[in-house]
Amino acid sequence: MWSPRRERAVQSLWWGDSGLWQADGSDTATHWHGFDAWCAAHPGTSARLWLSGAWVTDVLVDAALPLPDDDALLAHVRPLLQHYHGDAAAAWPLAAWRAGGTQGVSALHGLALDPVRHSAAQHGVRLLAVQPWWARALALAVAAEPALARQAAAQLLLLEGPWLTQLQLCRGTLHGLQRRRLPDAAPDALVDWLAGLPGHAGAAIGSTDAADAHRRGLGHGQRGSAATWRTRLPAPGAPATPAAARLDGPHPPTAWWA
Repeated sequence: MWSPRRERAVQSLWWGDSGLWQADGSDTATHWHGFDAWCAAHPGTSARLWLSGAWVTDVLVDAALPLPDDDALLAHVRPLLQHYHGDAAAAWPLAAWRAGGTQGVSALHGLALDPVRHSAAQHGVRLLAVQPWWARALALAVAAEPALARQAAAQLLLLEGPWLTQLQLCRGTLHGLQRRRLPDAAPDALVDWLAGLPGHAGAAIGSTDAADAHRRGLGHGQRGSAATWRTRLPAPGAPATPAAARLDGPHPPTAWWA
């Protein structure tokens, strides 16, 4: 959403609280001590940078509002961000996006964009885009399990330590995007939160109840084994390897961002 370029061979990077990670073309990723160090080691490379929810705030905007272009969309959202997040939000880089009848704005905070661009330019790295990870995860989840896009109500939950990003789909259209902090990065904290949702009867995650049947989850930084999690919160589709189903790593499995 930020700094788009014409695409060529691309290196996939993910950046979050645990640092910067480069996908190795398998189930593993290499940790780097900052983006400048990565650029210095990869001059002339093309890169796409996926950002954790730790660095991004997203606002969905009613499609019925008379906002004919991106400038109007950004002008509408900037005061909302300043109202809820204070004066610091006045300087946050914003990116407008529209997809399938949905429109919104993603704001970058906690990570300075100008030094990222400077490092890329200094080392001849073509920075194709800097985008929220949720957009990549959602696209790959639907590709892995196309039935999610056919449901009247489906959810993808992205768990990043105690942070939860909830993506709600209706017939393949994103109609809800919320981020919240749970008390703990453990299954019971998620179960307790789900049990408190309106219309939820407290059934186990992953059950055949209507409230749970089309809920899937991805993430990292969770306590507990993948087996414990996956009996309660299935991954989209059928992950090709056990590593792709993990939720306890320092970064999301590369299958969901590379």
